[in-house]
Amino acid sequence: MSFLWDDNPLAGLPEITPYPGQSESSSSSALSSLPASPIVQKTTTDVVNDILNDYQPIHASDDTAKVLRAFVDNLSGQGLATLQSEIYIFATDPRQLRQLRNFLTDALLKPMAAAGGKQPPVTPSPNKSAAFEIELAMTQIEGSSRTGQRSLKKECLSRDANRCVISGLIDEEAFSSMSPEKRKGTSVTTECAHILPFALSNLDGRNATQTKNRSTVWWALYRYFPALKNKIGADTINQPGNAITLASALHEQFGRFAFVFKATNEEHKYHMEILNDSSFYVVHMVPGSVVLPQEDAKVQRPDSDILDVHMRIGRILQVSGISSAIYQSFVRGRSCIYNIASDGSTDLERILSDKMLMRI
Repeated sequence: MSFLWDDNPLAGLPEITPYPGQSESSSSSALSSLPASPIVQKTTTDVVNDILNDYQPIHASDDTAKVLRAFVDNLSGQGLATLQSEIYIFATDPRQLRQLRNFLTDALLKPMAAAGGKQPPVTPSPNKSAAFEIELAMTQIEGSSRTGQRSLKKECLSRDANRCVISGLIDEEAFSSMSPEKRKGTSVTTECAHILPFALSNLDGRNATQTKNRSTVWWALYRYFPALKNKIGADTINQPGNAITLASALHEQFGRFAFVFKATNEEHKYHMEILNDSSFYVVHMVPGSVVLPQEDAKVQRPDSDILDVHMRIGRILQVSGISSAIYQSFVRGRSCIYNIASDGSTDLERILSDKMLMRI
């Protein structure tokens, strides 16, 4: 989905809202104070569920409990434990829980949902020590370049047998180069699809706000999806482990999280989980399962941990209602930008807020 922002995803966007105000040490130790025995006391999950059930909305459209529950239900391992401890810490202050909701939405959901376009500003984390870690990351983060895209596509085509890994259709350029007797089946335009979007890398290091926003996004990714650490970053977005060959129509739907890859017990085999079946291409081209090929053994397969993050983010977007809200905001922004009244009656503030996803 294209959001009509400038080519630089963070250009002109305000600084991300901070994370709720607790120290990292108290956040990391909070889990130890949560009741753990399911026999004598409530489990950690029960405690967190009680907190979210008891949450009192700050206003009529406050979906804090719904969004936080979507994260709790779909995170796993250390990332889940971290979020549970944060909810426990901020339980006594609904404003901090709301800020945590905004932080997670701004730092994770909006950037990923806007994968094909540009990304909005992120709400700051409620964690005071998060600010120091983000400032440190600002001095270290570097971006990937689009110049590596052509070579990445070539690598992925070599690995994926010159086919869309979902539909099995042959890449049209590869098809045209085949001898006539080998041209069997149908060809299609393919694209090298990033699993974690390239937009998470493309930054203007001369702009302090953009750099800080980008650093905050990566801080949040590593915090709630720690398996990504040492596997991928802003400077390594363009890697075969973060890319797959898809037919153009399926690339767009993959970027919208219409379908995701769910790992099975069989290595390299994935169940295709459809999250949005409104697209003809998804309904008719996405099979029940796929085995990701490695025709060229020198090229790494798509990384299972990166695919897992894409799956979990997709589920959270769907269950929380944020995916629908972002799409509606995008549609309003796109329709209004071309219908500005000459009498000055158009609500330009609303158009801007829709484009920047500020009301979500």
